[in-house]
Amino acid sequence: MRIKRLFAVPALFVTLTLSAQDYFNHMDLGFNVSSTGIGADLTMPVGDYVRLRTGFTYMPKFTFKSNFGVDFMGEVSSDKLRRMKDLMSNFMGESMQDNIDMQMKPKWAQFKFLVDIMPFKNNRHWNVTLGFYAGPSTIGEAVNDPSGNTTLVGINMYNNMYIKACKGEPMFRYEDSHGNMHTFDIDGLGDKLAETRMMGAHVGYFPDGSKAVMVPDKNNQVNAEMTVSKIRPYIGIGYTTALSRDHRFNMAIDAGAMFMGGSPHVYVDNVYRVNAADDYDMISWDQAKFDETGNVDEAWVKQTPQRIDLTRDVTDIPGKVGDMVSTVKKFKCWPVLSITFTHRLF
Repeated sequence: MRIKRLFAVPALFVTLTLSAQDYFNHMDLGFNVSSTGIGADLTMPVGDYVRLRTGFTYMPKFTFKSNFGVDFMGEVSSDKLRRMKDLMSNFMGESMQDNIDMQMKPKWAQFKFLVDIMPFKNNRHWNVTLGFYAGPSTIGEAVNDPSGNTTLVGINMYNNMYIKACKGEPMFRYEDSHGNMHTFDIDGLGDKLAETRMMGAHVGYFPDGSKAVMVPDKNNQVNAEMTVSKIRPYIGIGYTTALSRDHRFNMAIDAGAMFMGGSPHVYVDNVYRVNAADDYDMISWDQAKFDETGNVDEAWVKQTPQRIDLTRDVTDIPGKVGDMVSTVKKFKCWPVLSITFTHRLF
């Protein structure tokens, strides 16, 4: 009995090895180019009718541009907007633009696991594929174009001056070499600013009719990101043909759809909700914080700037960004077309 048990384990190992050789009898290394980027994968058969594929794809970085239009937080005439921008341009010595240009970049790096099913007994060229792609939820980012830095700095400077004008504070202050603080104003500047509103980029309307206006962050930057589900199911069909007589070199063409988990989300930060019926003054001065010397340390805004989804939270997005968002909302699935060249490893 002990002798039988002694030989049972090796016999089982040999049996499993022979079975594995029947099912996993070779492996191919492939390199592909597709609408999801470039990538590599390993392919291994499981019997006569199934293949397993696993690998990754990466979208090379490229940039395309879009823009937000600069506006006031409310119904202010275009002529007054132009005059205020001219005022800030003269003050800074550089021109403010009418738009905030954005550089948009894809960010796709995905793992994939696919199962090829070859349904025809006498034809191993065609296959139906099921599986999934997986990767970080953020698949695209946008940052302001460096050429628009002057405009973003100008917007933040203008808003700071506008707040001071509404509060009746002096526009400028400085400390001399003796430690004395001095203040001064430009005649009429405060009155002109107080007649307007804070400046930002109009990014659409909320369902209640309120205007959505985005301002640069404290670093004078504007950012956006596009997100989808981390797991993206795939279904498709494929065709494989040999490139050499010994079938060690092959080519495969695949076409299918990768499902994104619904329409992508496009998020932007620092967005205010502005109602045309609201008072022009959005600053709650009775909630202002003061430091130990009695100077204003930070002005609290009546509402906290929010992060919104341009594809779901607002409508009527103007300009090129509006066109981009309208297109993005239609892509609940991503069309996948790929061509793969494979080499038999063993």
